[in-house]
Amino acid sequence: TLPPDVLQTMIELSDKVLADKDAKSHGGYLAGQIDSELLVDHQLLEQAGVMGFFLGAVRQFVIQCKCQMMPQPQYVEAIQREEWLIQMLTMWIISQQPGEYNPMHIHTQCQISAVMYLKVPKMLPSKKEHRPNDDGSILFVSNASRDIDFSVPNIIIHPAPGDFYIFGAHQQHAVYPYRCEEGQEDTERRSISFNTTFLNQAGSLIHVY
Repeated sequence: TLPPDVLQTMIELSDKVLADKDAKSHGGYLAGQIDSELLVDHQLLEQAGVMGFFLGAVRQFVIQCKCQMMPQPQYVEAIQREEWLIQMLTMWIISQQPGEYNPMHIHTQCQISAVMYLKVPKMLPSKKEHRPNDDGSILFVSNASRDIDFSVPNIIIHPAPGDFYIFGAHQQHAVYPYRCEEGQEDTERRSISFNTTFLNQAGSLIHVY
């Protein structure tokens, strides 16, 4: 979950970008069937004092994943001692409206991706009661089996403002469309995504030990 001050900063920063007539669209490089997808200049993150927070969060994600892959104490200690270098590549705002969606996709030319949710409107409930969380949710899909006792082939999450998810860039994911009441004033669901890459100090990209 984003700290309240970071959430507020990102709302204000995205307000500024969305109001800028000269803001650059990133939609031509994205899978989403969404009209408004605008780039966030790295300088804005530096000026707002939040670049370090996001790089630090990704760094902790990398360390945690590496420790899970090699849980032996000697490896965990070495991973935690290692200097991990994180680079922010691209960040963009997704100003989503009812009926817009992101089909199943991955992120390319990067290693770690993230999405944070800034605004979530009041949505109409899903049409089927036995699938109440589909509309407006983000779906992460793996290649796990259909064995529901010992594996989970997909996770569906109905996001709320402040939710912050970090995941491997090649993790398949999608975002379902949603509906709002006719005449509702605030129908925007706003999120921000970014892509990063990482190195350890020795320069190895992935397999360090």
